[in-house]
Amino acid sequence: MADGGVIGDGARAPDAWRGALPPPELGEPVTLRGDAAQEDAAFFVGRVAPPLSDPSGRSNGITFGRRSRTKARRSGRWREMRRISRALAPIAVLGILFAACGGGPAASPAPSADAASPSAAPVKIKASYGNVTPANLAPFFAKEMGIFAKHGLDVDLVLIDGGSPSAAALIAGQVQFANFGGTETMSGVAAGSDMVAVALFVPVTPWQLLAKSDYKSPDDLRGKTVGIASKGGSSEVAADVSLQRLKLDPNKDVTKQAFGSVANLTAAMLGGAVYAGPGHPPDTVLLLKQGFKVIVDLASEKIPATDNCTVVRKSYLQANKKTVQAYIDSEIEAIAAAKKDKAGTIRVMAKLLKIEDQEALGQAYDFYVGQIMPTYPHLDAAAFNYTKETLSATNPAVKSLDVTKAFDDSFVADAEKRGVGK
Repeated sequence: MADGGVIGDGARAPDAWRGALPPPELGEPVTLRGDAAQEDAAFFVGRVAPPLSDPSGRSNGITFGRRSRTKARRSGRWREMRRISRALAPIAVLGILFAACGGGPAASPAPSADAASPSAAPVKIKASYGNVTPANLAPFFAKEMGIFAKHGLDVDLVLIDGGSPSAAALIAGQVQFANFGGTETMSGVAAGSDMVAVALFVPVTPWQLLAKSDYKSPDDLRGKTVGIASKGGSSEVAADVSLQRLKLDPNKDVTKQAFGSVANLTAAMLGGAVYAGPGHPPDTVLLLKQGFKVIVDLASEKIPATDNCTVVRKSYLQANKKTVQAYIDSEIEAIAAAKKDKAGTIRVMAKLLKIEDQEALGQAYDFYVGQIMPTYPHLDAAAFNYTKETLSATNPAVKSLDVTKAFDDSFVADAEKRGVGK
């Protein structure tokens, strides 16, 4: 969107920051509005606006529609979907219920496990990424540079703004691959979903907590509103850890407000809707220029994190192992190529982030590609356990979760064994 992401009160990021409209093939994001994380699922059915589409009229293909509660409850999957939905944010509720009711476009049939070969007909895949952030460079770069096609994959890559809506689309079968946080993955698994992370591209936290220029001490945060991208997501984990470092209780001393995506959170901070919030490059460049100050720098501490994973459903993985391997190989090749070509990667990042600020793009490249993203995005139980400890404060269901049930490192391990990306 030319003027940035919509936030709860309709404010938008400045034109100069968010840049041009997304390319037609990506469409517009589904946008989370308001803060209704605790509302009952059925309350929202039929009350959300239809998915946005790009200027040419194309939908992004992720449909959250209207079905009556009566029909939903007649479904044999009602109880299961309701349990899973409560672990995710409100728009996730809509995706799950919609799939359970049989509404919307039918999910594409799963290709055969032997289909992912450059010599065979390309395997058609619907995939998504959950925020406009450098953390999603791997699938975006692989799409832009033809790496997916090289591996026999015809990938339709779309933006679904926010981790919880992305998780909902995956659960509903609207996409086969999705990039979002390990926090949403663990919440989904704890609630009964069969999703599983197969790559981890941001294994250390990229977040800093920033506050308005008049901030002098932690007492200035008491009673104030702290923004986050989504409930239960990596931004909330970062905000909670940061507030605890300041000897504040995240659930008592401040009011947390979710804006649905990182872009919306940045717009809210710039628009004065919140006093403080977590951020990372390139958004921090503009926030600092606008007078915000860093009050807790988690990024400098290299704290373990699960901020961006490639996630699939186990049922899909088991039936399509070669396709999953080809997808992970493509992402690994993408990051390897990005590490070797800063100028070319910045051009791709400009399209991904929809910004033209070369200083911001350069910092984002150096931070994410140069410092954070590993050559082989292994999944680490220690990172998942560290994140789980903080996540359990807002989602008690994950306290007893065996985190190894939430990820499968075999595809990255296989790629490394074969020297993919070297």
